[in-house]
Amino acid sequence: MKAELEADFESFLAATGDRLFRTAYAITRDPELAEHAAHAALAAAYSRWKKVHDHRPEAYVRRMMVNEILGWGRRRTAPVASFDDMPMRRADRAVVHTDAVWTALLELPVAQRAVIALRFYEGLSTAEIADTFASRPEIVQAQTTAALVDLRRLLTIARQRART
Repeated sequence: MKAELEADFESFLAATGDRLFRTAYAITRDPELAEHAAHAALAAAYSRWKKVHDHRPEAYVRRMMVNEILGWGRRRTAPVASFDDMPMRRADRAVVHTDAVWTALLELPVAQRAVIALRFYEGLSTAEIADTFASRPEIVQAQTTAALVDLRRLLTIARQRART
């Protein structure tokens, strides 16, 4: 039985590991922090895999990962350890860092960045994001609207700076 669960987890990791990393990276914009968040969530899921694997495991791991990242923002600290030797698969990290949208996203508070990343980068519905945040869809919609307003404002400022 244990071998079957391990094989199931390995299949899950192969299917979702890169996507989870990309989501964490879209929120943190730091490859080490993204890898830490994804690995921490996957490690926690692995320890509970017998209970997790039949109940929307990707949503479960994503929720833990986002909570990990949001927790760093509340504590004003984030882990500094490198996870280069961890067995987690590495995602393609060829992401353009100079894009104006990404630059503006970095200026948003981490919770707004998470909502934008989950909605527009990951393609989750408002209900799925609400599930990730353990929140109500109306609150997620309000957060998304506020984040988009702030993002538009930041992009307008960036365009004005570029003209001068």
